[in-house]
Amino acid sequence: MLNYQRRDALRRALQSARAQRGTTEILAVDNASSDGSVEMVRAEFPDVRLLCLQENIAAAARNAGIATAKGDVVVTIDNDVLLSDADAVERVQDVFARHPRAAVVNFAIVGPDGRLSRRDWCHPRDPEVWGAREFLTDYVLEGASACRRQAFLEVGGYWPPLFIGHEGWDLAFRLLDRGWDLVYTPDVRVRHSVETSARPSSRIYYTFTRNAVWVALRNLPAGAAAASILRDLALMAFAAARAGQLPAWARGVRDAVRGRGQALATRRPLSAATLARRRALRAHRPNLAARIRRHLRERLI
Repeated sequence: MLNYQRRDALRRALQSARAQRGTTEILAVDNASSDGSVEMVRAEFPDVRLLCLQENIAAAARNAGIATAKGDVVVTIDNDVLLSDADAVERVQDVFARHPRAAVVNFAIVGPDGRLSRRDWCHPRDPEVWGAREFLTDYVLEGASACRRQAFLEVGGYWPPLFIGHEGWDLAFRLLDRGWDLVYTPDVRVRHSVETSARPSSRIYYTFTRNAVWVALRNLPAGAAAASILRDLALMAFAAARAGQLPAWARGVRDAVRGRGQALATRRPLSAATLARRRALRAHRPNLAARIRRHLRERLI
């Protein structure tokens, strides 16, 4: 469980985890919070293993947590995510048993209203049609999934320079290229409260813009990378304009260019076989008109 400056949300998430059957350990990773989160865990949850980092490294803190975890399968949730019931972890194990080549099992995410959260749906399928079915996907939901520890460590985990935003996309590319499967299951449901504290509104428009460029440069062949970058920059410009965050988008473009060297230094384009496999996984993706309608309805935080 990853935490930064959300003591009360963390308390609720830990209570949800503590209620689970089939759990071998609960591990909280704190990103150098200053709001009393660490003291709260020590006082109220002595059974929880606590890993305190000296600085906020955002998503890469999950690397430290998974590396030190004892289990072969590790459930990773954010501190504003609650497991739906006491059998969630046992059902995670069942899904991995059904899919021996699965590196990651993604959970169904519902919003505060109990309905499937379209905002959190990143899979290349229509949620209205596929939300109640299990299928192979091409994405990793960072804060609402479970991974095989071996597979996660094998590909190096989350790439630290991304900080936050698109780290699951980047990880998914590398797992697929190693021949692993990624699974979405409706059998495990979590509730996302969308906690906005410690989340400046401009950040997502900046990091998603910057990271879209870096992830494409790291993972895609030249032509595919160029197409992906142009598409995502246009999409983020549209979203940022709607939210009054075009300056954040512009900073993201600037820093993507400035930092392209570290992305290119770690570049490993997907194999032709992986690209073909990904196209097959995306064959059920909604058409362009449907995607445009979705983006008109949704608004990033």
